[in-house]
Amino acid sequence: MSREVSWHDATSAGITVPETEGDWHTRWANDALVSIADIRKRFKLGRTAAYELTHRLGFPDPVPISPRCYRWWASEVDAFAASLRRERANQSAAGSQRKEKPEAPCPATPMQITGTLRAARTSRRAS
Repeated sequence: MSREVSWHDATSAGITVPETEGDWHTRWANDALVSIADIRKRFKLGRTAAYELTHRLGFPDPVPISPRCYRWWASEVDAFAASLRRERANQSAAGSQRKEKPEAPCPATPMQITGTLRAARTSRRAS
């Protein structure tokens, strides 16, 4: 069902391609294009969060397939995911050096609810 796209077809369609035709064929042979559904699975996100992620600074540029269809190179998405993991690891390493806030002491006696009970309001009917 998949159709092979030539370097000429891609450039005439307005798709950003590598400088030479040889680079283009190498990219297609060694990499895959992933859809938003694949990105949702890789990052375990819902649809809205996945679209927000694709607009985040540092996320790879999309490859336009048609006016309403975009894909991303799998290797670039994987590299972005790895950079997020590195950032998180660096933040958690820096965070473990900070002193943790002391927890608020629990009261010795449990709190009691005070007050009077009253009947719930009844709804008013329009006349």
